[in-house]
Parts: sequence; C-alpha cells; structure tokens
Amino acid sequence: MPRLVPTLPAIPKTYPVPGYRHFLTPLRKLIFDYDAESPSQQGIRSFIKKPLINLARENPDVEFVVRRLKRGKAAVLRGHYVNGRDKVICVNQLEMDGVSNKVNLLLNSSGAKIKPLKNLTLEAAPASESARGVWSALHDQTRDGQGYRI
Repeated sequence: MPRLVPTLPAIPKTYPVPGYRHFLTPLRKLIFDYDAESPSQQGIRSFIKKPLINLARENPDVEFVVRRLKRGKAAVLRGHYVNGRDKVICVNQLEMDGVSNKVNLLLNSSGAKIKPLKNLTLEAAPASESARGVWSALHDQTRDGQGYRI
C-alpha cells in the first residue's frame, strides 16, 4: 500500500520549469545587519519594512536574513554566493533608494573577484600573427595590384 503524505495548503508546491525562464541567481544568501535604534540607519529600516518583502517574493531562490546588531555598529549588507565568496557593503547613512541600489548590486553580481582593467594588457600567443593578419602599404589590394602610390 502506498504511503500517503499530507500536504499543507499554506506551503505552495514547486514544480521544475524547463526552458529559458529557469534561471537561478549566483547569490544564495543575503544578510541585513542593522541597529534598530540608530538614527543613521533609517534607510535600511524603512527598506526592511516594505520593499524587502516584495523582493523576497520576486527572488525565491535567495535566502534573506535580517539580524539586529549591537548598539553602535554600522549597517551592513552581506551577500554569500555559490562560488564560496562573499561581498560586504556598508549601507550606514544611506536612504532607502541607496539601500535598494546596493541590494540590486548584490543580486546582479556573480560573486567573482573583481579584476582591475586599468593596467590590463592583452598578449597574443607566442609566434602568432595578429588577429587582422599582416598588412603593409605595399600589399594594398584596392588599387588593382599597383601597390602604394606616392
């Protein structure tokens, strides 16, 4: 006889969705650390009251944790990613829109280490031609084989 497991109507059932809409964010856990009485953290407190609930409904694959800090500590967002890395952003003295921007930055980030692009040099493999090949003015094919004219 098969075993029957009762289903609770309060817990929704999930079904796998194949196709292009099945995407999981690299962010696994988002932690909100704040002080409940500090006047400089009014932005994160107002974000936790209303927009956080809607954000949690939109991102069911991310775990949202709200923790109260000891008095005098700065408000911080901590994002833990699939690749084992984490990012920490201070949101002390930010308004609700600024906190929302930082949360979206953590949600849209991959968690990979940031690579500086300022001094990045691209090098071709040793003894290889450039991507465009060899060119000189003597090999100009646009002038019916006459080459370069002075």
